[in-house]
Amino acid sequence: MVRIFRIVALLFICFILHEAHAQNQEITHKKKLFGFRRLDDTVTVEKQGLFILPLVYYTPDTRWAFGGAGVYYFKTPPKFDYEKLTRVSYIQFLADYTQNKQLDVWSLWNIFTRNENYLIKGELRYRIFPDRFYGVGNDSPPSNEERYEYSMVSIKNLVLKKIRPSLFIGIDYHFEYEYNFKYTEGGILEQGNITGYQGGVGSAVGAVGVYDSRDNAINARTGKLIELSTYVYTPVLGSTFSFFNINGLYQHYWPIKKKHALALQTKLRLSYGEVPFLDLSVAGGDDMLRGYPKYRYRDNHFIGTQLEYRFPLFWRLGMVAFAGIGDVFYHVSDIQGSTLKYSLGSGLRLAVNPAERLNIRFDYAIGREGGYFYFSVAESF
Repeated sequence: MVRIFRIVALLFICFILHEAHAQNQEITHKKKLFGFRRLDDTVTVEKQGLFILPLVYYTPDTRWAFGGAGVYYFKTPPKFDYEKLTRVSYIQFLADYTQNKQLDVWSLWNIFTRNENYLIKGELRYRIFPDRFYGVGNDSPPSNEERYEYSMVSIKNLVLKKIRPSLFIGIDYHFEYEYNFKYTEGGILEQGNITGYQGGVGSAVGAVGVYDSRDNAINARTGKLIELSTYVYTPVLGSTFSFFNINGLYQHYWPIKKKHALALQTKLRLSYGEVPFLDLSVAGGDDMLRGYPKYRYRDNHFIGTQLEYRFPLFWRLGMVAFAGIGDVFYHVSDIQGSTLKYSLGSGLRLAVNPAERLNIRFDYAIGREGGYFYFSVAESF
């Protein structure tokens, strides 16, 4: 914990020095360091910008990790002067390598075309990932822990057509190849009773509907995001496994007062058929139930909800407080008070670009089994 705070403190000192240099040199808002805008530049609307952050962090799961993260954000220019700029689009990327020999290279994008006629979303990911497996179900104790390792390549590309303002429908294709599995000797996975223990190909086509009235896709203060989708994985498309899932996402943002906002997120994921364990629904991660590692709990289905209150402090700093509840399950009767997962936490925000509300976030959340830190770019939802 002390090491993490030292890293964050060092970053804050760099930001302060940058502010002082900007004032002494009387630079304009067009000048920036690693994508950082002047603090008083809260109204300039940029067509594009780039923010890059070197990553050095330490956690019990990874030990020391090194890499980089960044966001390229832009607005598609109008064809005619009377047309408005689209909402901000972004391409986010991250790459890191840990002392535990975990490699993760990941890019995702959310792009509005001219006049928001189309919305293009997707991701590209490659990882070599030693991890922990505790079993399947919402009642898997820490004593079940075993180690495993796998490699993965994943591609998703979603194209949505605007039907009316803020409403999009479209199709998605998802390809995922999981391979090179290694297990703990004598563990549950090595016994071969868990679906997908040797990996394989997941190939699916999906139907997706999105309603997006958020004022800002990176850090909303007003509006809603509703996503409904279903994906069918079938051998007809080259998939090793045959299953389908249904997904629901609801996000709502209420402005409380100037720069204060309340955010709600609810997720539902239902999976049926021959679901490999890496594609099971999970509870935890950096966006939902932050008090648990992402792959701590797995099962066919998941439901969860969380509230987050966002408000400014001073200078570039802001703060959030959040609470969530949810669980994985196979039958609805599996959700019980004794195993229901809760998450409580708070975090700091450092404004990178005040006009576009792009922040660095540093969160700490607690759950039933302890607490976890998260340090990344952009909001959790």
